[in-house]
Amino acid sequence: DFLWDDAIHGSAEPFWIWVEDVDSDVLLHFEPFFLKSKFQKSEHIVNFTVPIYEPLPPQYFIRAVSDRWIGSEVILPISFRHLILPEKYPPPTELLDLQPLPLTAFKNPTFEGLYSKHFQALNAIQTQVFNVLYNTDDNVLVAAPTGSGKTLCAEMAVVRAFTSSKQAKVVYVAPLEALANERYQDWLEKFGVAFQKQVVKLTGDTPTDLKLLESDIIISTPERWDMISRRWKNRKNVQNVNLFVVDEAHLIGGEKGPTLEVVVSRMRYISAHFDNRIRIVGLSASLANAKDLGEWLGAKGHSLFNFPPTARPVPLEIHIQGFTATQHNRQMLQMNKPMYQAIVKHAPEKPVIVFVAGRKMARSVAVEIVSSANALGTRGRFLHAAREDITPFLENVNSTALQMLLEDGVAFYHEGLSENDRDIVQNLFNSGAIQVVVSAHNMCWGMVMSSHLVVIMGTQYYEGREHRYADYPIADILQMMGRTSRPLHDDSGRVVLMCQ
Repeated sequence: DFLWDDAIHGSAEPFWIWVEDVDSDVLLHFEPFFLKSKFQKSEHIVNFTVPIYEPLPPQYFIRAVSDRWIGSEVILPISFRHLILPEKYPPPTELLDLQPLPLTAFKNPTFEGLYSKHFQALNAIQTQVFNVLYNTDDNVLVAAPTGSGKTLCAEMAVVRAFTSSKQAKVVYVAPLEALANERYQDWLEKFGVAFQKQVVKLTGDTPTDLKLLESDIIISTPERWDMISRRWKNRKNVQNVNLFVVDEAHLIGGEKGPTLEVVVSRMRYISAHFDNRIRIVGLSASLANAKDLGEWLGAKGHSLFNFPPTARPVPLEIHIQGFTATQHNRQMLQMNKPMYQAIVKHAPEKPVIVFVAGRKMARSVAVEIVSSANALGTRGRFLHAAREDITPFLENVNSTALQMLLEDGVAFYHEGLSENDRDIVQNLFNSGAIQVVVSAHNMCWGMVMSSHLVVIMGTQYYEGREHRYADYPIADILQMMGRTSRPLHDDSGRVVLMCQ
């Protein structure tokens, strides 16, 4: 502890946080920490991950050391004496070498027609889970890498519900608003048009949402479904749900986890107390503790699928590049040239998505890409359409900066853009007219774009609540990597991960 004096300490004091093993021989983790004057009395939370080896050590030491003052340090021992480690989990589900099922296996011409223009057979993961999802009413957990076609797995269960009962009611819950919006637009076209079902998305306004409960397919976030389902004893439409789909269930370990856990547990409780059994289908990324999650969802051994991260329809190459700069802005400057070289090397003609920390950086990196191309005398190399063909789109773009970049085949993409501008970027990118999109990292969940190459520029973003740079959640990194999935166009996908 010390008394802050602006004349001595200035506006911020730099510290280093070290994690050492029990003998103080091995440095397991280190990171800088800046204590700012205006937040000196606030509580600060620092999150990091360190390995634990067998045999289990008695303790680790966390050391906070001043970068400016000799002898100013504090050591905190962390004892493992009462640490409860998770049990040894069973191995992941083996991906069987099965004959891909043709779409005719659905025996539903309307359902087949939704996909026949894109492919004629299911992939390996979809084939393996087909029987449990489409021919039974068991609770199911499908944990597989991003880009494995889990959405189609959910749609199998939806069609099964409507085949069993034309009056069936389906609820789809996604932990993020962006995912709920994406699924609403997708299912509005698929089930709303093709199957003539009423598809709605809850608004958060209780009187309005109570009327929307009369619909066939209800799309919601955990918070909105929590508000509606709390008084389930007085709401028949909540009791009459036949299928409850939980997407991105691995996010139960994140910020939305407590609410997601409550709504799923509530639906299981309702199912146990009424004759109308509610089928629960969970979709997730590959998990270490799939057995725990499966048992909680009610998925038994034969209906629990936890495929390893390597079981992707499109194999993934990951290239990791390390950088020495510790200061975030300097690190980004170091990455600019290697990022452009990665695009030219790994995807000279194929689509590319570059993920950066935030809005300002998305715009500046997009400008940097165009500037690099101009400097090398290859202006317009990322534009794969005639200018007159994209002019009608450019005229409708609200952002002048975005409009100028689109003329060179590059775009930036973040939540600050208008919905119209985001749609134009997605349409031009998906059609192949532009080659490169630079996106803010948090947009990886809601975008409907995929590419041959993904470049992740840095693994930290500024966390305003903690007033420091924090690491991306692992789920976000996996989701960004999943944007490389293009089964109909590529034999492999590539990721370049740039980090410290």
